[in-house]
Amino acid sequence: MSKPITTCRACGAAIIFGRTNAGKAIPLDAEPSTDGNVILDSDGMAFILGRDAATAEHAKGTELRVAHFVTCPDAARFRKRGHPNDGSVR
Repeated sequence: MSKPITTCRACGAAIIFGRTNAGKAIPLDAEPSTDGNVILDSDGMAFILGRDAATAEHAKGTELRVAHFVTCPDAARFRKRGHPNDGSVR
């Protein structure tokens, strides 16, 4: 099952949404990346890998994606207040 491609409301990039184990939606760059650390399975579940696991998956030829929060120039606009990378003061 392939995920539908949509467009980021901030930057216009092509993205797809996965779902985390916690049931939350996570935007991902639509195209796989050699810098990726997220596996998107056929059910749309997104699994974030550590560096060593991502390296091992790349070596096996697994397509990995990057969370769009990493590449979007306007990601802070979509972060919840109080997130460590949102620029708010605690």
